[in-house]
Amino acid sequence: MKNKNYIEEAVAQALSTQGYELIDLIIQAHGSKKLLQFFVDKEGGINLNDCEVLSNKIDAVLTMENLIDGAYILEVSSPGIKRVLKKPEHFKRFVGERAKIYTKEPIEKRACFTGLIDSADDEGFVLDDGTTKFTFKYDALKKANLDPVTEF
Repeated sequence: MKNKNYIEEAVAQALSTQGYELIDLIIQAHGSKKLLQFFVDKEGGINLNDCEVLSNKIDAVLTMENLIDGAYILEVSSPGIKRVLKKPEHFKRFVGERAKIYTKEPIEKRACFTGLIDSADDEGFVLDDGTTKFTFKYDALKKANLDPVTEF
């Protein structure tokens, strides 16, 4: 099997030509097979039909490029309301939205921060937790997700 970054690049390139963005890829062992979960989005969001079409397209890319050894299970879905934030473009797009981030190294004895994305550029972003504005560089992040407040 090719490495995860190589698979992401190949699939992202194939999807981008049709207006889709590969948001994330999770690869896990699932018995004797690999489980590949692709999280994809496009302007206006994706629907079930998109997932079916993309599943066939991704499967074709994986097969043609010989990216996976052996049997695998392929899942394609939307990134959901707690979508992962990986690229500067993601942070810029969601300025004003609530996010939860984890840093690689503790900052002021904390490694988890929740607040509104106040601003973002190509180098980093500012997170406002309601009392303090924290500035983060993207390479200091371990993980970041939107963290909307949902009411029922």
